[in-house]
Amino acid sequence: MRPGPCEAFYRHEARRGGAVLELACGTGRLSLPIAEDGHDVVGLDASREMLAAAARKAAGTGLALSFVQGDMRDFELRRRFGVIIISCNSLAHLTALEDLRACLTAVRRHLAPGGVLAFDVVRPDLRLLSRPADAALRLDLGPNPASAIEAEERATYDPVGQVRVSQWRVQQAGLGERFMAPLVLRQFFPQELPLLLEAGGLELVARYGDFARNPLTADSLNQICIARARDGGAA
Repeated sequence: MRPGPCEAFYRHEARRGGAVLELACGTGRLSLPIAEDGHDVVGLDASREMLAAAARKAAGTGLALSFVQGDMRDFELRRRFGVIIISCNSLAHLTALEDLRACLTAVRRHLAPGGVLAFDVVRPDLRLLSRPADAALRLDLGPNPASAIEAEERATYDPVGQVRVSQWRVQQAGLGERFMAPLVLRQFFPQELPLLLEAGGLELVARYGDFARNPLTADSLNQICIARARDGGAA
């Protein structure tokens, strides 16, 4: 994946000071640029394969950062961080309320005094969620139409559990047709986010509609959030 619009935003947030922890860091697409800026970075992810790829990329650049295999619902690193990041809608992989509360509580426990949690989640689109389950949506992937990878999505939505399950079919030159593993994601409506954060001992201090820090509106695709400990992170 190429760097996305979130990279500049999170690199700027990392300048607040202190060590940086990225949860659901994947292959280090964001952790590595932040480390390049001179920050002390730890990346945590549940996937051993993704962490191995991240470590290989880090070794190729000579960057010194740590990668830890762990579950963002229950981790203990025995240190605190000035900035904790959960990027690219990764928080939405936690679909149960108890899992969300556990993750946010663990984040609160690892924040240094004055530290912040920076994360982004999708703003739910009711038109998209109400689409018939058998309706296919074309999602070509790539920087321009000429080189785009053909992709098609079919999805279902549970309005009670607020969980969307999507199945992608990808057609790529030389690789044929592939069906990706189902993507199961929690939908976070704007008015519930502050309450979820409070359940984990955090408070929302800023929210934007895009990574350029424009206001959240009915047309925003994402919710870009900054939260801190409700007690200021005092030990």
